Amino acid sequence: MALASYEEARSPVELSASPVYRYQYSSITDALTDMSRGGTGHAGARQAVQSLCMSYFSGCPPGTGRIYMQTDTTPIRKAHSPTLPGRTYVPLPNNAIPGNRPLGIGYEVSFVNVSEPATKWSLPLDIERVGTDETATERALAQLGRIFALAAPGLAGKLCINELDSKYGTAAYLSPAWAFGSLVSAVRFRAGMKVWAPAQGGKPTGAPKVYGEKYYLCPESRSKPYKRHPKTGLPYEVWQRSIFERPPSEELALEGQTGKGRRVHVRVRRWNGMMVRTKDGHNMKDKPFDLLAVKVTDAETGRALFGQEMYIALSGRRRAEVGTEEAYAAYRHRYDIEPFLRFAKQRLMLEKYQTPDVGHLDNWLLCNQLAAWLLYAASDEADFRPRKWRRYLPANKALPRGRRLSIAQARHAAQELFLTFDPAAFFPLKSKKGRPRQKGETQSQRTRYKVVKKNTKKPKPAPKT
Repeated sequence: MALASYEEARSPVELSASPVYRYQYSSITDALTDMSRGGTGHAGARQAVQSLCMSYFSGCPPGTGRIYMQTDTTPIRKAHSPTLPGRTYVPLPNNAIPGNRPLGIGYEVSFVNVSEPATKWSLPLDIERVGTDETATERALAQLGRIFALAAPGLAGKLCINELDSKYGTAAYLSPAWAFGSLVSAVRFRAGMKVWAPAQGGKPTGAPKVYGEKYYLCPESRSKPYKRHPKTGLPYEVWQRSIFERPPSEELALEGQTGKGRRVHVRVRRWNGMMVRTKDGHNMKDKPFDLLAVKVTDAETGRALFGQEMYIALSGRRRAEVGTEEAYAAYRHRYDIEPFLRFAKQRLMLEKYQTPDVGHLDNWLLCNQLAAWLLYAASDEADFRPRKWRRYLPANKALPRGRRLSIAQARHAAQELFLTFDPAAFFPLKSKKGRPRQKGETQSQRTRYKVVKKNTKKPKPAPKT
């Protein structure tokens, strides 16, 4: 409750100064220690947290029967914590020192969020560190497996649309994700990627042909030079046939506007039944997808707002149930996870908890998840009274009750709501004091760990004799 409401805190220990926190500052560490112990205990606590959170989720938007999810990773910095095992080099895109490499030391944390597109809330359903021997794709698949195995009431029988960035647009994600029957993945493909049309007709002998003509995700056909051929070592060129030379299965022209009111034209083209090649043992021969190409232009000048089209792949057994306009509108809300990750770092202190125990750090991630869902539960009950310098409403006038506040507004108004609760349930229980540390007793020397340089490439199998 203090983490979700106390705005003056700049570190976790300062949460003990919150008026809703009625314990000593040392109880923060004690609570995180007792939250779960060991791998089995943490797995049970994580499942209990997921079940509790989904019981408060309002479910599908009215009339859609859909659950919208987002999956992404974010780094947390732990450069000065040598007693934490498994730290790796993580990207830091906002490096403020020119000339320095955008790298830091810490952990990469994978988030699987569930969202409300109408209110732009994105809430963590599963948070977990990415291990040193796995990729973000492998960790995301493990998280999705736990979520669907849990069979939460809000997910049972619903079509789930998971929105992901280009990091997951590979066979390593698309092939295993096919096993989740109620999941449709809306994955962004990087420009220049190769896709194939399904084969037309069959071969008179041998195995049936699977892949047809090859296309490239580029605006127009071109000849692209390369410096070195992998076999001959000589420069060479490749003719890249544009995907736009293939007639689309469906084409839409939409009208819209940006957040600043700028009118735009949106052109969406869809090709059904496209394919990518099998790679690293991940079979894609029987897993087609639908490809969308989106181009946004200014309504007045006709100029493109972005340098190139956005390519989105709809992959999953039930992808035909997702319309073209719905798929584009759903993927636009993938960005909702980005403000949440920024809010979790800046306001919920996701990376500010300092501990020598990695188990305590995992418990802190669960504590962040609970704080985010607590704000969601309070967002339609709290009275948000903005300050004079905030331009929401006239000073000291609350927003109408029942309207869902944003996550920042809910945190601003949560403390006033929490102080109306009966405090009897939150008073500490009386207990006997433990034996203090005696003179001459010292803590054992903690083990220090080196930074791990990840190598997620799988070794090539030995050639057959």
